[in-house]
Amino acid sequence: MKYILMLCIGLIWGSQFLLNDMILKSFSPLGLAALRMFFGFITLSVLIFILPKERKKKVKLDKKLLVLFIALGATDAAIPFYLIGYGQTQLDSAVVAIILGIIPVFTAILQNLVGKGKKSGKWEYVGMAVAFVGLYILIDPSADSFSGSFSGYAAILGAAFCFAWAFMFMDRIPSRISALHASRFILMIYSIPFLAYWLYVEGFQLPTDTQAWLSLFILGMFASGIVYLFYIQSVRIAGPTFTSFSNYLVPLIGTFLGVIFLKEDFTINIAMALVLTILGLIICNRKS
Repeated sequence: MKYILMLCIGLIWGSQFLLNDMILKSFSPLGLAALRMFFGFITLSVLIFILPKERKKKVKLDKKLLVLFIALGATDAAIPFYLIGYGQTQLDSAVVAIILGIIPVFTAILQNLVGKGKKSGKWEYVGMAVAFVGLYILIDPSADSFSGSFSGYAAILGAAFCFAWAFMFMDRIPSRISALHASRFILMIYSIPFLAYWLYVEGFQLPTDTQAWLSLFILGMFASGIVYLFYIQSVRIAGPTFTSFSNYLVPLIGTFLGVIFLKEDFTINIAMALVLTILGLIICNRKS
């Protein structure tokens, strides 16, 4: 089950590269972030309404749970979205993808320091190293790609650290709260303020590109809505460290989608990255 969840997360996050290209032709990055969270919130709200079992459930928010959801929304959406946006103005996107590959390492370290349950062992770190080599081979940045400002590197490392903390917070969501209700509430906290701020900054002159709106709706539905269900469920089943490993699948799946839909070449780098990522997964799950 945990591998199915990981594959679903990789497919959803990997597909967003294709959609972002179409969306950003008509929307600003701020509009993209605000609307994808809002559409994700709407999607999860509809699911709760149409599923009788979920509709009957009530989430009782105490102060501790509210603080947890606010922290989770900040570390998994608001703060890293801004840091990545800034970092990409300072660094090549290939370098950004490689730096974000450190998320599983940060997650494993935090799991050993403050995490609940099973701690990360040596085989997890070996598996991460093998998969990271696969990520580097896949992207294959040139030496010139690594030129950039210190603030850009700091921003992307900060985003990676935020995502690692988000996995820790997901692991602390009480089991009595369904993944669907938890995800909806997290998105609700930030989607409304982001949407209001976007409209305030950019006004009500909304884009009219139908294809961009459709792509944005699909992106919000899956990559900012349903994917949260998979993340929370995966953390509950397999733990934060294993779930964070999906970050190695995202660029790989995005590349495969480019090969299939954009007729890009299937290179030896892609084949080697696939082998090393699978090998890393096998090593990561070896029993100590």
